Amino acid sequence: MTLPHFNPFDSVAVPVLQPLPLEFYRRAGVEVWMLRLDQVHPQVSGNKWYKLKYALQNLMERGERRVLTFGGAYSNHVHALAFAGKALGIETIGVIRGEPAYAANPTLSDARAWGMQLEFVDRATYRNKQDSAFEQQLRTRLGDFGVIAEGGFGPLGLAGCREIFAGLDGVAGFDLICVAAGTGGTMAGLIATRPASSRLLGFSALKGGEFLYADIAALLHQAGETDPGGWALQLDAHGGGYARTSPLLAAFMAVFQHKTGVALDPVYTGKMVLRFNQMVEQGEVAAGSRVLLIHTGGLQGLRGMEKTLYDQGSAYRGGLPL
Repeated sequence: MTLPHFNPFDSVAVPVLQPLPLEFYRRAGVEVWMLRLDQVHPQVSGNKWYKLKYALQNLMERGERRVLTFGGAYSNHVHALAFAGKALGIETIGVIRGEPAYAANPTLSDARAWGMQLEFVDRATYRNKQDSAFEQQLRTRLGDFGVIAEGGFGPLGLAGCREIFAGLDGVAGFDLICVAAGTGGTMAGLIATRPASSRLLGFSALKGGEFLYADIAALLHQAGETDPGGWALQLDAHGGGYARTSPLLAAFMAVFQHKTGVALDPVYTGKMVLRFNQMVEQGEVAAGSRVLLIHTGGLQGLRGMEKTLYDQGSAYRGGLPL
C-alpha cells in the first residue's frame, strides 16, 4: 500500500527470510530461520511500519494534521512515528513516561529533531493514558489532535500486521513461529494470518504478561477477526522485567551477533531468542522442527546502552545456549 505523498517510504522492502545455520541448532536437529523485519526501513523498521501505516492513512483521510501518541523514553514506536510525521508533514506529539532529562537520549533527540513535541508525565499520570478525562485535559492544553495508541495497538495496527507474511514464500513450511510481544498488537495480526500448519508462540517482554491473553483476544474481536487458536504466550522470557538487562542477556546477544551477523535488541528480540535457545537446549523443541524467529527491530534503542551491555557481557562467566 502506498499512502498519498508517502514517497519517503517507497523504499519499504519485503523482509528477508534468513537461515541461521548455527551448530547449536544442528546438534539439536532444529532448522531455524529469521524474518528480518529490522531491515524493511532504516528508520521505521521492524514491526513499526506495519502497525503505523493504516493509522496514518486513516488520519490523513480524515484531514488530521496533528497526531498524539504515548510511549516510554526509549520507545521504538515514538521514534518511528516522529520520523513518519516529518515525512508526511504531520505534527506529532509524544506523551512520554518519565522525566524531562530523558529528552537528551538518542531516541528522543531524534524525535525532537524530526519535529515531535515532547510532553513528559510521571508514571502515575501515564497510567491514565486510556482515560477520556486525561485525553480531554491534553486537548485543553495542547489543542486538537488525532490519537494513535501506545505501540500502535488497535484494529488498524492489527490490519497492518496481517501483511507481515505478504509476499513471502515458504512461511507455511514452519512448524513454529516465534515473535516478541509488548502490547500484543503484532501477535494479534499474526494470529489472524498464521498458516494453519504452524504454531505461533509469543514471548512476553513484560513481567506478569498474563493479561496479554485477554488483550489479544479483545483486539481480535474488536477487529472482527476469528481466533483460530494454535497460539500461546511464553511468559518467562522477560528476564526480570521490561527492558531489564543482565550479564547473561548481554553476553548472549554479543555471541549471537558474532556467530550470525544479526544484532538483537535487549528489550524484545534479544530476550525472545535467548529464551527460545534455552527451550532448544532443554529439549522443548522437537528434533526435526522448522522454526521461524521474527526480528521485530528496535535496534535504535541500543544507542546509549552499548557500554552497559559491554560491561555486563564481559562480566558474565557462565555457559550460553549457543
